[in-house]
Amino acid sequence: MSDLKQHAKAKSEEFTRQVTSDPRWKLEDELMCQVFGFTLYGYVFGIGRVHCFMDVGDIHAIIVDQLAGLGIGKKYVEGLVEAAHQEFITENNQSWQNRLIGVGHSHALKEDMRVLVDSIFTNTAALQKATSRPTAARPWWRFW
Repeated sequence: MSDLKQHAKAKSEEFTRQVTSDPRWKLEDELMCQVFGFTLYGYVFGIGRVHCFMDVGDIHAIIVDQLAGLGIGKKYVEGLVEAAHQEFITENNQSWQNRLIGVGHSHALKEDMRVLVDSIFTNTAALQKATSRPTAARPWWRFW
């Protein structure tokens, strides 16, 4: 592995370590894993393309290895990475997935990851709130 690819992998591993060692991290929370996956995609893509001049396939391999290494199913991760790539290359895309990719991408060359790590948890909470449905404990009229 070249020094530049190793650098991208090391940055990806450091970001993953900081997120997963945070007490707010919950591997069993699918939405949190998706938020992390799309943000990680943007982060590694930014490092891999802008700083390390890597091919897209090599960038995808780093992301798949990181997420699958957490215990997320490899086929699920491969689908998430493909979806992230499609979101990223679609022009004028304002989806939440593409916005998360943008968050990661915008932090790719920053050394301090605290804001990026915190964004995983704040964005997960915001998405959970935005997509929550009324339940018996929380009827629909309490949303207004």
